[in-house]
Amino acid sequence: MTARRIVDILMTLALILLMSLQVTDYLAHEYIGMVMVTLVIAHQYLNRTWFKTLLRGRYGAMRVLSLAINIALIVAFIVSAISGMIISETFDFSGTESFTEWGRTAHVCSSYWAFVIMGLHIGMHWGMIAGRIKSSWPGIMAVLFAGWGMYNFICANITDYLTLRNVFVFLDYDKNPALVIAENVAMLSFCVLAGYQLCRFVARPKDWLKPSMNIAGMCAVCAALLVIFGRPETF
Repeated sequence: MTARRIVDILMTLALILLMSLQVTDYLAHEYIGMVMVTLVIAHQYLNRTWFKTLLRGRYGAMRVLSLAINIALIVAFIVSAISGMIISETFDFSGTESFTEWGRTAHVCSSYWAFVIMGLHIGMHWGMIAGRIKSSWPGIMAVLFAGWGMYNFICANITDYLTLRNVFVFLDYDKNPALVIAENVAMLSFCVLAGYQLCRFVARPKDWLKPSMNIAGMCAVCAALLVIFGRPETF
């Protein structure tokens, strides 16, 4: 396994743990955040040739989409890291109370954006893995799991954090830690599947049927869960 692949896997694991604050604690959250910053820097270094090719070649729809996702992810990570240092309890970088409040708001918003965009980023490269799988069962299971992730995404009111409609994140500390991790993995899978199908559609717009069916299947699973279990008042 290459260093690039190891760093990518560790980044994904770190992201899941960072989004599972009720499983870790604030101190562990901060240290995992520092590890994440190190991994992000390592990821940029290992993929430095990408930066050298930005001004070369032709920009088609797929390349524009890829560039937009990558830049948005870098910006979200930078804002999340800086705002995290501002509100850190271990390292007191805060100045005034208003500055700390800004840091807390920015950290919540940028962290959830980083989570969503990283899922899209993984989905953008998922074809390399999916292309090696011949059976249709993994694809079906991925749609079902992503549908559950979409359901969790809605129940957790993630869009409120993305749009700053709410900056006070509700965390259920009584929930089973394994379930917290599973729900976050499912929500990331929802973003991965959405990103993968979006990239398939942009790369080959004439072959729109299968991506559309996968997205429709994911939405159908989510809708069924909403009908059966409803939307809990707390998540």
